[in-house]
Amino acid sequence: MPVRTLLPLSSLALSPRWLSARRLAAALLAAAALILAVAPVTQPPTATREPPQSAVLVAAQDLPAGRTIGTDDLRSAERTSAQLPDGALTPGMDVVGRVVTGSVRRGEVMTDRRLLGPGLSASLDAGVVASPVRLVDLEVAALLRAGDRVDILAAVQDAPSATVVAAGVVVLAVPLAESEDSRPAEPIGLVVVAVDQDTAARLAAAAASGTLTATLLPP
Repeated sequence: MPVRTLLPLSSLALSPRWLSARRLAAALLAAAALILAVAPVTQPPTATREPPQSAVLVAAQDLPAGRTIGTDDLRSAERTSAQLPDGALTPGMDVVGRVVTGSVRRGEVMTDRRLLGPGLSASLDAGVVASPVRLVDLEVAALLRAGDRVDILAAVQDAPSATVVAAGVVVLAVPLAESEDSRPAEPIGLVVVAVDQDTAARLAAAAASGTLTATLLPP
């Protein structure tokens, strides 16, 4: 019976085939470690936090200068702090009946400078209203101040001369345009005068058919 000679384990470990297999395994492990070391670590996506918003009043439609605010002219909207101008009006403020000082676009945030003060009409006598008047000459409007007494004249095309529509009326306010820099605000040609209902109607009719100007009367 032939006798098989068993090689010791130390001989197997030193055989060329075994050494090659070990070298290949070591190379693969080293390559895997290198790949893991240089691969970018993927961070889990972070949730984007929405900036806080506040409720403000915006124009529900385009508002012309001189318009008296009604219940359907403004609406509530959400805006971030970066979108809020100084003096932004908020829901709950009593603005119905106040007068727009300058043209406002739909969606524009309303500010305190966009409306005449709330006490303007409250201080008038019975039967007297605050009537906004658009003057054709901005330089004339720049001369006027609250408390001045003026005549309002209407000029119609092809008419030989201007006619007095409102005589000796008191100027209640001269709205100014909002300034985005350090320059002083300038008049926008709008003045608000105290008149009775009939005179207010004549002023509106005259503005629709011609242009208006004012002459300053002595105190």
